[in-house]
Amino acid sequence: MSPSETITQHRIASHDLDISVLEVGEAHDPAFIMVHGLRDSAHALLPMARELIAGGSRLRILLPELRGHGDSDHPSANAYALANFVMDLHAVYERFAPTGAALFGHSLGGHITTKFAAMFPERVPALILVEGLGPPHRPHEDDAELEVAAFREMLLHRLAPGHGRGRPIEDIDDVIARLRRNNPRLSADAAAGLAPHLVRHTEAGWCWAFDPRASSVFVGTSRAWNETFWRQVKAPTCIISGTLSHEYWGREMPAAQFSGHFAEGEMEARAGAFANHEHHWFDGSGHMVHYDEPDRLAETCRTFLEKHYV
Repeated sequence: MSPSETITQHRIASHDLDISVLEVGEAHDPAFIMVHGLRDSAHALLPMARELIAGGSRLRILLPELRGHGDSDHPSANAYALANFVMDLHAVYERFAPTGAALFGHSLGGHITTKFAAMFPERVPALILVEGLGPPHRPHEDDAELEVAAFREMLLHRLAPGHGRGRPIEDIDDVIARLRRNNPRLSADAAAGLAPHLVRHTEAGWCWAFDPRASSVFVGTSRAWNETFWRQVKAPTCIISGTLSHEYWGREMPAAQFSGHFAEGEMEARAGAFANHEHHWFDGSGHMVHYDEPDRLAETCRTFLEKHYV
């Protein structure tokens, strides 16, 4: 069995809970830590991890599952601040890569990894961010009163009973259908392989394997605050954006006068906050780039890592 086919699952302690970490590759190779996004799974990044190794990248790839996701513990509702997620990543480094490791982050994973890279530059020799610089600028951000009101609504929405649970899940076929409806470029085989890792079967029936309360991580965040950290990242950084990400942002953040599109030059300006970066647009991808163009994403990561890391 090749290194890309063998998956080892670890459980490690992180302050107030246990985190699940998947591992592929050889233990003696340089470490590469890949962090998934909100409501996703470490298993969603496994095909790309396998492709990297099968394609010749000599890496020990570690894929932590975020707190409140998959086989990682689900904490109380007040333990989903961004600092909690960053501390979990620190625990992964302490256990598997005390001398350092290249980092990959998608979406929420991008927010976590940029914070970590800014605070612990000696541990991050290279950073890859996939759709990890937040949503497009929204109209309320230009008005302090509207911004506070939007913060209030976001908070109250997340406090509402049943927030994020959605309609009941019928079976795995229902999960596959929902995945493909929300991500039309995701192949049927990929959806079928991923679906069992996104749900759990309980006595009450099927439920999602992520805690909807985890979305509270974004309450109170702002682009200006994020940019403070972007400017402190020292590592060479590869930034990957999906041209079709407006599909996701328009659906996730419906609001008047907001189309989900980035303004011309907006993403380039954000990328410019990183001292040493390259920026790639993926024309066939939305927000879930690893679903939409996994082979191209793996090749772009391989090229970047060979240049800056291994």
